[in-house]
Amino acid sequence: MNTHSADTAGPIGGLSTDAFSSMFQAISGLRNRRALLAMLGCLFAGILIAGLFSFLATRMGFFLAFLGGLAMFVASATGVNAAGLLLMDQAKGVPARSLPDAVMGGLFCIPKFIALGLALLLVSLVVFIAVALVYLVCKIPFLGPILFVLVFPLSVVVLGLTLCGLFQCLFLALPAIWEGSTIMHAIAKALAIVRSRLVESMLLLTVVGFLAMGVGFIVFGVLVTGLIPSAGMMGGILGGDGLGSVFGMLRGFGVDQGGDFGGGGGRGTGGVGYVVAAGIGGGLLWALAASLVSLVYLLGLNLVYLRVTEGLDVGATEAAMQAGFDDAKRRAAELSQKAKDAAERAREQARQSAAAAQAGAAAASAPPVYSAAPGVSAPPAQPATLPCPKCTAPVGADDLFCGVCGFKLK
Repeated sequence: MNTHSADTAGPIGGLSTDAFSSMFQAISGLRNRRALLAMLGCLFAGILIAGLFSFLATRMGFFLAFLGGLAMFVASATGVNAAGLLLMDQAKGVPARSLPDAVMGGLFCIPKFIALGLALLLVSLVVFIAVALVYLVCKIPFLGPILFVLVFPLSVVVLGLTLCGLFQCLFLALPAIWEGSTIMHAIAKALAIVRSRLVESMLLLTVVGFLAMGVGFIVFGVLVTGLIPSAGMMGGILGGDGLGSVFGMLRGFGVDQGGDFGGGGGRGTGGVGYVVAAGIGGGLLWALAASLVSLVYLLGLNLVYLRVTEGLDVGATEAAMQAGFDDAKRRAAELSQKAKDAAERAREQARQSAAAAQAGAAAASAPPVYSAAPGVSAPPAQPATLPCPKCTAPVGADDLFCGVCGFKLK
């Protein structure tokens, strides 16, 4: 029994009093070492592979650059999904899986992520096409401007809700996939959240976003603060061929006409080595900073998902989706059968037209028949001849026996 009065009841719409404060637990994602290693390792491996392919692409063509970008995408997506799986275990309070299992699970989540993105893109295209058709109706003279008075604000609201809802579905379906749901069940959960708890989920995700932003300011602030004195020490200790000339090169200085760094004629190779080392070290720093910020956001995303799906009825949404898919399959089968029938009728008409054309061509190629002129008797008709069945000699149609072999014809 609820002992609270109407004035002290909890907020309407499912937002509990500790909903926002519980989102601060997302900061504890920084302490998940397995998730950090998974994301950091995958991101750093992707950076190295992409850098190697990009370096080779300058000599071997664009295809290697494409492969490098693809490898970077696969490695990054694997790291994000692996960290998401480990952080989902942390959010649910269950024993964390091993690091190799998380990485393999993250790799297998990539096809689901791509299928999810394509499904949501298809929905957005359908909505945009529908709005475009309505705008075409508004081109009708006189009636079009009257309709446009209502169509314009309605299209803004529809497209805004569609895009915001699809983005929410994309973000909230990822934790469902990390939880082990199928694509259909993940989309059904995301749609159920958007339909019944859209405002709550958006507010909670906003809080998580601000938390991740704050952690990002701290992380990058530490890196920038350490970079400034490090750059000065590099230039003073390592000299012109050291990392100081790398920063000089990035600013457009320190490169002479011969291509050597710092003006040293024989020291250019060392400068190139420092450039490569700086690129690898900088990639590691970038991967570390991105991983730390992402861990906070991913754990917060899992917490939002678990909170907004608590007590949520997904069965009705999933049943409606299944009914829609079945209806779409039925309509597609009907359209396919109609297309087959139309094609069969077209082939039959083509065969009839070809037969009629052949008959017309045969009639046109037959010898002309001339009628006798008035007063002129036609020449007597010659009796028809047939081949003898036995010796194939020509015989008359009225002959009783063959004149050559004597075979009885009748």
